[in-house]
Amino acid sequence: MEQAKFKKAAEKHQVEYKTKNISSDYKVFADKTVKYWLTDEDGKKGKNYFNGFKIFEAVRERYPNFDAMRDSNMLRSEHIPFNFFVPFKQNFEFCKQVFNDILGNIQSVDKIEIEYAPSPKENYLNDRTSFDAYIEYSHTDNSKGIIAIEVKYTEREYPLEKGSKQEKDINDEKGKYYSITKASGIYKLDVIDKLKTDLFRQVWRNHLLLECILLVDNEKFKHAHSLVFYPRDNEHFAEAGKEYSEMLVDSKEKKFGIVTFENFIEKCRTNCPDNEFGSWIDYLQERYIIQ
Repeated sequence: MEQAKFKKAAEKHQVEYKTKNISSDYKVFADKTVKYWLTDEDGKKGKNYFNGFKIFEAVRERYPNFDAMRDSNMLRSEHIPFNFFVPFKQNFEFCKQVFNDILGNIQSVDKIEIEYAPSPKENYLNDRTSFDAYIEYSHTDNSKGIIAIEVKYTEREYPLEKGSKQEKDINDEKGKYYSITKASGIYKLDVIDKLKTDLFRQVWRNHLLLECILLVDNEKFKHAHSLVFYPRDNEHFAEAGKEYSEMLVDSKEKKFGIVTFENFIEKCRTNCPDNEFGSWIDYLQERYIIQ
């Protein structure tokens, strides 16, 4: 589905979900009303999150203060990593089974974090890049690995702000973006100008941070995988993911992959350990999948 049509369909879906399951009330701004926004009251109560597995507690632990864009806007992706991945903290074995179906060779899941960036940042990309979700695991070869996840819903790429630190960093041929791109060995020659464009820049930055961890912490981690989760009907990310993959050197390590919401939910259902997780999977299906 073309991206604009998908966003319109997603908006209709979220409004219908909110009206049925939360409230028919919606956010009223000074100049307009937005029906896919929860009221501030409902947002502060955690209504944008699944009621279980201490998901909202995890949100407030990571972000103590209410933020309407994250906590009330049902079309943005900021809340989704909490709904998708916090429940796995209650059952690492379940998480292992799901990601084995996606990647394979996972012996155990050892750590799960939401909105994670390694520190100190100066040792890595020295910017504000972070992963929507971050999983450390033990590989079947007895080494350690990382899964870094970026989640998209209705968003597209964003333009580079003129004069920003990011613009300067990305165009600095002696800077970390260039040096890590080269040192990682995962990219084909002469693709950096394409990686810098709006369409690929965020995926590239996230992937570079992951590869930077491998370079800096090479005694700890031997494997790393960058995954982008997105709804199947948002063809924008399917096309962008395919083009990005074509800029990578062929690798059996599954360095990069795209995972649809539908595929993720299906794998969760296949490996579902109990009724509590079954209720969560039903929620994900109803909340995010447009029929």
